[in-house]
Amino acid sequence: MKNKLNISKILLLILLFCGLNACSLDEQLYGVASTHGFIKTEEDANYVVYGAYSPLQQFEGFKSSTGNLVFYLGDEFAYNGYIGSNTAGIWLNRLYTATDPYIRNTWQTLYRVVNRSNSAIEAIDPVTSIKLETRDKINGEMTFLRGFAYYYLVRLFGGVVINTEASKPTEELKKDRQSVDAVYEQIFKDFKNANEKCTPYSKQPDSEFGRATKGAAQAMLAHAYLTYANYCDLNNRSEEAKSYYQEAINWSDSVFLSNEYQLLANFADISNLAKEKDAYKEVIFGIQLTRDVLRSGAGAMGSEWAYYLQPRERRGVTGYTPNREGQGNTFLQPWFAEQYFTGDYVDDYRAETLILTKWDGHTTAGIPKKYAAFPAIVLDDPDLIRKQMPYCNRYIDAQGLDSRNHENDLFVIRLAEIYLIKSEALNELGRMSEAYIEFNKIRARARLANGVQRTTPVDLNPYLDKEEFRWAIYNERGLELLGEAQRCFDGLRMRYPYTNTPILKWRMETFYPNMSAEQKTLPTWDTANKVWTTGRVYQANIIPWDDRYFLLPIPAAELDANPNFGVQNYGW
Repeated sequence: MKNKLNISKILLLILLFCGLNACSLDEQLYGVASTHGFIKTEEDANYVVYGAYSPLQQFEGFKSSTGNLVFYLGDEFAYNGYIGSNTAGIWLNRLYTATDPYIRNTWQTLYRVVNRSNSAIEAIDPVTSIKLETRDKINGEMTFLRGFAYYYLVRLFGGVVINTEASKPTEELKKDRQSVDAVYEQIFKDFKNANEKCTPYSKQPDSEFGRATKGAAQAMLAHAYLTYANYCDLNNRSEEAKSYYQEAINWSDSVFLSNEYQLLANFADISNLAKEKDAYKEVIFGIQLTRDVLRSGAGAMGSEWAYYLQPRERRGVTGYTPNREGQGNTFLQPWFAEQYFTGDYVDDYRAETLILTKWDGHTTAGIPKKYAAFPAIVLDDPDLIRKQMPYCNRYIDAQGLDSRNHENDLFVIRLAEIYLIKSEALNELGRMSEAYIEFNKIRARARLANGVQRTTPVDLNPYLDKEEFRWAIYNERGLELLGEAQRCFDGLRMRYPYTNTPILKWRMETFYPNMSAEQKTLPTWDTANKVWTTGRVYQANIIPWDDRYFLLPIPAAELDANPNFGVQNYGW
């Protein structure tokens, strides 16, 4: 949380709740009995609540391990460092195994959230010295967190063990794996409870900024119902999927009708760190990360993406000293960037904001230079250096305390995505005219470029069929949500037009193999004709598809510890 807390008291609560050596699905909660005596006031309860949120912000969670998983399992990024040991290289090339530490960290973090949430519910619900309204609100927040953790678990790992009670040393902890359907049933139940009990955003006190709200529960229900409907479609259950698409529409409408959120007038303000608090007028839920003056590097509560996603030659954009420059090894695939400067997306303000193709910098000799990256067309200049790869410009923090300690939050869901969710669900139900209305609200905002009205991007072509419309939504999400860690999930849940094949599988199995040899290289600047020619792909990260990539492997340590869990995921 951005609110500074009494660190020593939080650590005490974490020790009481979780045990120092808690690290797997059956996280030992040695102090459950004693916490009932410890929690007497609302202040005590709030420390426990923050202890339940905190794993999401730590290195093992979205700061690094889980954050890297969801960033680099999509198709938009490329990495030119050493593939065998660097995190981005491993994920982009699918070199992970069941013993990968980031997979283990992600699993343990999400179950840590589950167990701390369960413990908080059991410890706080009976405390009559805390008013019922407060206990109900906390109960809602904790079921939100539990549902949130299971939503990531089911999408990354498939069916998992379901825990709705705090683990205790005296209990049998070796539980069976549940089906994907059962996990989603629990997710819906948890988010619905949160919807009933959480505080609306407009009534949330400043001291609780960043915690789950009623709107967050509604938004996550819309997202989860859409994803589950996609899952049913992919598994030949299309008739069943229809009711879940309708649920996605209904919960989207709940967000809209609440009037709690609004699209920011200027799209660039969403990623402007100086205006991050105001961005939460549109951001419905985010993982809050903060410059951490007490710790540094991997142990800090700050984010890492400003450093990892910015170019090395661009100074003053990260906390990396002495020149506050990026690492420069992680960039966007050329074909991905190019599509957002062509067709419907010519002169799209969002592409200018989020895809870095021009910047000022310096050479190592200190001579001022200008940089232009594909696909920017920039005339020759004696101080110009051309780069073949564009960058994601979503994260900048020149006041970061070190390379892994920035203020940038990870936005989980925004109002803009709710419009796209509703549009997609309407399209899947064949309600095309309604779907266009929701979709084009996003493009209307995109045309207002920092207060200057543009003519592009134009409203979506009204003559698309259902399959073409789904593809348009996928591409729109790719730009609107660039850098918000949604692409990996979109590629696995959405189908390529006129097939029942998830788009990520199509990308690796069909799109890349069918490219010409010339295209399977990096772009080349044609000085004579002033155009980029030849390739559109950084080939080092392109690998053959294998159906095991639909899910991550269950951590080997978990299978060893729980013989009742069941079989490993396919192919691992």
